[in-house]
Amino acid sequence: MKKVVIVGGGIAGLSTAWFLSEAAKARGIQIGITLVERENRLGGLIQTIHRDGCLMEAGPDAFLSEKPAAADLCRSIGLETELIPTNPEFRRSFFVWGKKLHPVPEGFYLLAPTSWRALWWTPLLTWRGKLRAAMEWVIPADWSGTDCSVADFVRRRFGAELLERIAQPMVGGIYTADLEKLSVQAALPKFYAMEQQAGSVCRALFRKAKTEQADKASGPRYSLFLSLRGGMEQLIERLSGVLQCVESLLGSGIERLEFSAAGWKATLADQRTINADAVCLAIPANAAAVLVRPFSADLAGLLAGIPYESVVTMNLVYRKEDVPAKLNGLGFVVPVAEGNDLVGCSFSSMKFEGRAPQEQYLLRAFIGGAFDPKAAERGDADLSRSVKRWLQKLLGITAEPQQITIHRLRGSMPQYTVGHRERVEKIKREQAKIPGFFLTGNSYDGVGIPDTIEHARKTAQQIMEYLEKAA
Repeated sequence: MKKVVIVGGGIAGLSTAWFLSEAAKARGIQIGITLVERENRLGGLIQTIHRDGCLMEAGPDAFLSEKPAAADLCRSIGLETELIPTNPEFRRSFFVWGKKLHPVPEGFYLLAPTSWRALWWTPLLTWRGKLRAAMEWVIPADWSGTDCSVADFVRRRFGAELLERIAQPMVGGIYTADLEKLSVQAALPKFYAMEQQAGSVCRALFRKAKTEQADKASGPRYSLFLSLRGGMEQLIERLSGVLQCVESLLGSGIERLEFSAAGWKATLADQRTINADAVCLAIPANAAAVLVRPFSADLAGLLAGIPYESVVTMNLVYRKEDVPAKLNGLGFVVPVAEGNDLVGCSFSSMKFEGRAPQEQYLLRAFIGGAFDPKAAERGDADLSRSVKRWLQKLLGITAEPQQITIHRLRGSMPQYTVGHRERVEKIKREQAKIPGFFLTGNSYDGVGIPDTIEHARKTAQQIMEYLEKAA
């Protein structure tokens, strides 16, 4: 029997275990998988809290169906009937500008317009800013192949005003990143490809709009966002329940990895040891670097070079009668230029059904990331005051919430800085030099849940190919 140790019990590690066990079953190969998780629960950042009739997410609350890996996994493990879309009645969101909420212009695709009407009529840009953005059609493309920051890319193609008021809050909110450092090739590969292929982002989007039926929702295509009826942790519970030939060891992390001609030996914190034919680290790159350093200083250095930021999520429950504003959307994002520490806020009870009782609103605020790196170290009272102050300014809420939950996701967001793709290629080359050693997770080829699951699928395939060759 072949034995594999997977370090990390988040969605990356669980997905790798699932795909690997399914591949072994299909090939008729006996395999034993040990999943080691330092915490006393599985799921990592994915955690759902059920309290007083409310369903609150500590981490991710949805995923994109446009990237099929997550939806396909849900269907494979019997969760197809539990998938739910965003509420069709409220498929729009808002930018904050001038301390007011403005709808994301209909026809904008993340940071770029797909129609002239969307550009000309948005109140978010001045006429000067609109004219500069319209010039994107004639701005020469950069065909050097050199990576640059998202800020440099947007500023060059659309101008500083669109960067400040639209791109920064939208893209920065997704990555909780400083756009002056975020890699356009790693974070926005589709937009980079549009420039390379069509010479203009707008030209590529307008061509696409002519061949495809346009989505009427503003901003991102909200119909593509999916969640689970029982919350995102439903995926973790079902996945861990259907895993075969997998032993989960919780509450004890790996302290040391050693490789010899006999294979791998993993030593746990309690000094127990596990022998294996292959090891997969499904943990953040900086944590993987610590385990890797004794047998590959070069790889450890590359892994340690991927920076991380922390984010705080805060769920707040209000009586509907205490919220003066009409919450007729999915939420809002806040530009850094507005001078506050709130990254954004989701109207969770409007976004998905079953998130709060009929007489209540459930809101989910985000603080931290690259522009407030110490947010996770702030006290609960300080964080609460800050969020409530901004909700009062933006939504007119003066009443106290009926309940608040605060979760600090420390070191949870990998930062794809300029040169990230080149770094990942070097990591892959160094990893390939080490027999039976594999890496997976959101540190490398995409931060979203579908990207992480797809990376896990490919990693499981590589592990299986290695085990078959080593047989």
